[in-house]
Amino acid sequence: MTISELTRQAPVLSTRDTIRRAAGLIHGSEGAAVLVASNGQIVGMVDESSIARFLSASENLEEALGSPVEPLVEPSPVFVNSALTLREAAEIFGNTDADMLPVIDERGAYRGVIYRSDIIGTLTKTLKPPTVAGMATPLGVYLTTGSITGGAGNLGLFLTGVSLMLMIAASSVIVSGLESAFVAVSGIKTYIYHASPPLTMRFNVYDVVFYVTTALNIGIMLLLLRLSPLAGYHAAEHMTVHAIEAGETLTPDSVRRMPRVHGRCGTNLLAAAGVFLILTTKVHSELSVLVALIVVVIGWRAVGSWLQYFVTTKTPSEKQLANGVAAGNQLLERYHERPNYQVYGFDRIWNLGFLQTASGMLSVGLIIYVLEKYAHIAGLERMLF
Repeated sequence: MTISELTRQAPVLSTRDTIRRAAGLIHGSEGAAVLVASNGQIVGMVDESSIARFLSASENLEEALGSPVEPLVEPSPVFVNSALTLREAAEIFGNTDADMLPVIDERGAYRGVIYRSDIIGTLTKTLKPPTVAGMATPLGVYLTTGSITGGAGNLGLFLTGVSLMLMIAASSVIVSGLESAFVAVSGIKTYIYHASPPLTMRFNVYDVVFYVTTALNIGIMLLLLRLSPLAGYHAAEHMTVHAIEAGETLTPDSVRRMPRVHGRCGTNLLAAAGVFLILTTKVHSELSVLVALIVVVIGWRAVGSWLQYFVTTKTPSEKQLANGVAAGNQLLERYHERPNYQVYGFDRIWNLGFLQTASGMLSVGLIIYVLEKYAHIAGLERMLF
């Protein structure tokens, strides 16, 4: 690998820019210096040390911050060629105090900058992507940076959708069975009340059946999810992502110490939507929407974290944990090969995995719909003939 794979685009100052802007750009960058250009050519860099010395010697701080950076510009110790290997770049950084150097191509044209931390991170295989997302599948953990993927592939994501839809269907069948048993025992024909779902927010005793069966459907579906292997793989996915973000070496022991709950999990969004819908349909007030928004803003993370811990994740088995570690190591290995690789548009959406999962759910939903239609038609034929 050459350093061209690690070259990044970084902001470049003009010699007329202020010291305040230079300090701001350095603070927001990966290094302790920023390049300076004049007439389209890189003339050097300004680092934090030179800014600190200048400010400490100034009597008027505000006036000093508004001064141009030109007096503080120091020539770059070296311009590195984009064709250099990582070891050659490491040797150059070892002979200079700079933590960032400008990169040029064979024609001497500026191509970006290379950071010392990126060189060391790649050589030691500790370089980590800015963000990692993932999903649990029946085939194991799926991880992605949005551009690079690791672990279970598209089939696993498709089967996640299939599994979720089967759980929804199973919960519906179980609730229907429980309701039929209740009708047989009590003689109350509860199915009549399903013909008229709630039309207003005001409480009506005839709507109790609707609310009870809906709650049972949701509760049983969540119970099935908790009991399924998906919950274990979901926990392994979260724990692996935590370990990557913490810079840990991915081993079963290091990942096992990580928490099961993750702040960026889609369960949090699901919880926020659920809380909002419940409050807006149950609070009998014109202020219900405002109340729901306030509660969601304040408590959606807490509700989402609770759902993650008690419903959508469970302590992973050794096999599930090892699968998460393997998926994480595969993702990092691919990332180290192409750390600056980016995809956009449909490819990025596809890598997130939602389309594959949705297709699995739709496929099962379509099959169930066709079977129900066939059963309905067959029932009518028996009645007529």
